[in-house]
Amino acid sequence: MKQKFKLFVWLIPILLFCLYWLGIYLSLKNPMEEIAYSENGSLMRYVMFKPYTETIGSDRIWKEDEGFQTYPYSDEIVGGKEHLAVTMFRGNADWFYMYKYKLDENTSVNLIFEYNASKKIFYQSDLYLTINETSYEDQQLLDHLATYGKDRTWLKKQSKKVAEQYILGAWFKNGSSRYSLKNLGDMKIEYNKLIEE
Repeated sequence: MKQKFKLFVWLIPILLFCLYWLGIYLSLKNPMEEIAYSENGSLMRYVMFKPYTETIGSDRIWKEDEGFQTYPYSDEIVGGKEHLAVTMFRGNADWFYMYKYKLDENTSVNLIFEYNASKKIFYQSDLYLTINETSYEDQQLLDHLATYGKDRTWLKKQSKKVAEQYILGAWFKNGSSRYSLKNLGDMKIEYNKLIEE
């Protein structure tokens, strides 16, 4: 009887740890919540996930006293004419991602994706083209893009590539084993109306 009691006493901390881990695991309802938890969560985050900054190839560490920080993706994920960076905020998951594709020295296509934690939507909040720091949207964007042999279909492919391959894909490959593009939990992806027309 005494040995069973000792065994029970030893098992209680392990059981409590497992229940705590399970509670956190079940509370993360989509990949963006996992991503935010991997940087902002409790010490348990180190047991559950690789830090998000590591999954995007950054060797910089988020200092505890910073409210927000911007990290570029490594050239192994996004390189050449492309640049992608994430701006993370301490204490919430409403992060945003800035992507730039250089068409030439003075012209680039810019995409911005954001996560709205309250609505559980990962959406493309902005899509524009810049020439010498002047921005063009909608039909003007398409007109300028045509001079480079690119169109709405190219924009749609780039947008999907950024959201599904670079941002979420890097996490699925290097961070989460629970979610995938076929299983986004309670999250939805929405693209800019210009490419959905």
